[in-house]
Amino acid sequence: MIALISLLIAIETVPASDGSAVDFTWLFLKMLFMLGIVTILAILILKYAVPQLGLMKRFQKGNYFRILGRYNLEPRRSLYLITVGGRYFVLGSSDHGVGLITELSEREALDGSAEDINDKIAGV
Repeated sequence: MIALISLLIAIETVPASDGSAVDFTWLFLKMLFMLGIVTILAILILKYAVPQLGLMKRFQKGNYFRILGRYNLEPRRSLYLITVGGRYFVLGSSDHGVGLITELSEREALDGSAEDINDKIAGV
């Protein structure tokens, strides 16, 4: 690929004269070709190189957010049991966004039965 780029750069261009518009056409085609190469390289870098840098891994290593459970109410509505920094929350999600329903203690979240959690949610 580098050899192809150096070959294109080595092509000699001359200023256009009265009768030759081929120069501009060749420059335009060369520009389109280089734009295609840059686009392909950008896609490859974003797809393969950026995930390898581990920018998101630093955030995930601390396990700040963890989804413990999900319950689908309807096709686009769900309840989530998540933990954030040692605190447990029940969140509801729908087309309109995500909302906090209630906060649970660690005992309720991990040891409590489904009925206990349902009673707590129903009370809210």
